[in-house]
Amino acid sequence: MNSLNSAVTRRTFGTIALSAAGALVLSACGQGSPSASSSGASSSASGSGTLTKITIGVLPITDVAPIYLGQKQGFFEKHGLELDIQIAESGAAILPAVTTGDYVIGYSNVVSLLIAKDKGLPIKVIHNGSSSTNKPGADVTEVAAKPATGISAPKDLEGKKIAVNALNNFAEITIRSSVKKAGGDPSKLSFVELPYPQMPAALDRGDVDAAWTTEPFRTQILEAGGKVVASPMTDMAENFDSAFFFTSEQTLTEKADVIGMFRAALTESFAYANANEDAFREIIQDYAKLTPELAEKVVMSKWNEKVNQEALTTLAAAAQEFGVISQAPDISGLLAES
Repeated sequence: MNSLNSAVTRRTFGTIALSAAGALVLSACGQGSPSASSSGASSSASGSGTLTKITIGVLPITDVAPIYLGQKQGFFEKHGLELDIQIAESGAAILPAVTTGDYVIGYSNVVSLLIAKDKGLPIKVIHNGSSSTNKPGADVTEVAAKPATGISAPKDLEGKKIAVNALNNFAEITIRSSVKKAGGDPSKLSFVELPYPQMPAALDRGDVDAAWTTEPFRTQILEAGGKVVASPMTDMAENFDSAFFFTSEQTLTEKADVIGMFRAALTESFAYANANEDAFREIIQDYAKLTPELAEKVVMSKWNEKVNQEALTTLAAAAQEFGVISQAPDISGLLAES
């Protein structure tokens, strides 16, 4: 069996959903609870036979569009699955639900999973989730600032106050790495935790000097005169993966057939999403509650099956260097065999 770590792949880091009336933006490592769900997996009858119903935990972001597209197109049913999709308030809320078996599968950012593994949680990555665009200045998640701050490059962030959606997690690691790569001192950065929707106003007021921002808030900041000053994910590695689908080690052992069915259906869903941009932009208006105008502007992710192990190793080394995890993780042990 081949480890789920082969070819280097390209996909973009997904955008955070924004509703017309306002946004409920979810930190991938913040506090929160999953919404109520039935536990684990069960069987149900359908017109085409008996389906295995599984509960999966996701965030209402555009990265997970293939799940909804695959459900709508019947790919999961084709592989014998009925999905009970539960929206959680954070990746941190999804983690315990997966490890206890309430969710069969979950979705979370890479660093939260590295932290979980560092703490001894029995989890396994079963499928890729999302990746950088490889386009500095045109990535989905970047650092932006107003020209008046005098910040125009990563090194200029030294001594500045930077808004991030969660402390001691993905944003801090990648920003510190960008500053170091640019010849700056990564220890001379000040971070403040803010929800994504509050970042544009915080920049306007001067409460923070820069913001780690994702779509659609990135576009809002740029349209208000902000400029991209750092592209941390593209700085970290080419084809940098930012999130994964995962399960517990127990579930992987006890429900190996179900996990295999999910992987096969998700791979088909990825292919469909990549080939059908109009369908993508339509469905994110539904589950992610984006307005049609925002749905047209967001950067569409690219979805590929394989995990970039080299980039993951680079990120893990940075996480250890900056004190987010205590030791170098066993990357091959984190990735489930395919």
